[in-house]
Amino acid sequence: MELKEFTVGELMSKSYIISENGNALIIDPGAEGEKLYNYLQENGLKLKYIINTHGHFDHIAANQYLKEKTGAEILGHPKLDSKLKDPNLNLSQVFMQQKIKSPALDRPLNDNDLLDFENLKLRVLYTPGHSADGISIYLENNKILFSGDCIFAAGVGRTDLSDSSFQQLINSIEEKLFSLPEDTVFYPGHGPKGTISTFKNRVWPAVK
Repeated sequence: MELKEFTVGELMSKSYIISENGNALIIDPGAEGEKLYNYLQENGLKLKYIINTHGHFDHIAANQYLKEKTGAEILGHPKLDSKLKDPNLNLSQVFMQQKIKSPALDRPLNDNDLLDFENLKLRVLYTPGHSADGISIYLENNKILFSGDCIFAAGVGRTDLSDSSFQQLINSIEEKLFSLPEDTVFYPGHGPKGTISTFKNRVWPAVK
């Protein structure tokens, strides 16, 4: 497995390309679709899946570009679909005065679904709080988590948005993420990676 990390867009969002055996998936193509596509081309990779951890514009803005270029399936929580189509719901109109839209969801991902990709098994964890459609993606055999905007190396996602809930965020973190092995490495939607152990012992007590 190869994991390539990109920082994209004005909000410095993280996009992650996972590849194996010439095939690839991308988690949160938040901007700069051409840069992401060029990496795929330069490395001879066929993009199979676009996975959105949630539907805010800084995580979906390059969906359309990559979908048109590659035909990859767009995957995410069922509640993601309305945000893909509505610039007000995905906050691009609210925060950027832009009308960012994405093609519709091709396949829903529900809590505890298992997505097979080459030799990898990706477990879907429904982790609302920052956003009602929030999911995290856990690579079971690799102990790697893609946490979206649920948790960061030094904090948590904001919960002052229209479909946010701090109580849901608490539940997602304590019931879902803290059930993972403590040496799990997480890659968030913004900023550097961290470990569940460090977050649980150093960050969470100050946040909660």
